[in-house]
Amino acid sequence: MGEGKYIGRRYIFIRFRGCPLQCIYCDENIKNNMPSRVEKSPGSGVFQEYPHIERDLIEIVNHLKTPDLFAVSFTGGEPLLHHKILKEYSEELRNLGYKIHLESNGIYPERLFFFDYASIDIKLPEHFRSLDEEEYRKIYKLELRSIKKLYSMGSDVYAKVVVMEDCDPEVVESVAKDISDIGDITLCIQPVTPINDNIKPIPQRKLLEVMKLCGRYLKDNVMCTPQIHKYLGML
Repeated sequence: MGEGKYIGRRYIFIRFRGCPLQCIYCDENIKNNMPSRVEKSPGSGVFQEYPHIERDLIEIVNHLKTPDLFAVSFTGGEPLLHHKILKEYSEELRNLGYKIHLESNGIYPERLFFFDYASIDIKLPEHFRSLDEEEYRKIYKLELRSIKKLYSMGSDVYAKVVVMEDCDPEVVESVAKDISDIGDITLCIQPVTPINDNIKPIPQRKLLEVMKLCGRYLKDNVMCTPQIHKYLGML
């Protein structure tokens, strides 16, 4: 199930391994030495290993396709770490009539190309255990550059920001302002999915306050979009 702007839509997710960022709420638990796996049938929870998935990927997508499919999503980890093979897959799938969706942390704007849909995950200072202000600002500027580049190419790009208990509403408001300066872009506020006792969700009142502040710049282009697949117990 999709999240963000297209929450609840049906996707085929292709998850790439690895990410240079170490967000404290990250749920990626794939080890580099694990074999690639594909769910045999959607929702079954039964997986088949593919030792040569690069060769078989397009055939796998064709097998999993259903009439209600919205798009094929490249997610991770960080897909743009593998941008060359990602571009090959994207071109082949689009030639077959699929819509392509990128989910990225946005720190590689120079590796971007056209996607039908794109989600850029804006990081907040509290998403990291130890990161100085200079390094954080560098990441943030790259994220904005990625949004601007995708927007200028005609991709349907939106921003997503994960909010936790200790988020600063004014910092999220400043994100909304910067996004509004780029163009007509939706901001998806995603309450964190707790993965341990140290990661706590944002209180309801605070969540609504954050959305109100963002609305000063984005009007109704602000959404609250939880990770619906987590609630449904799906991939």
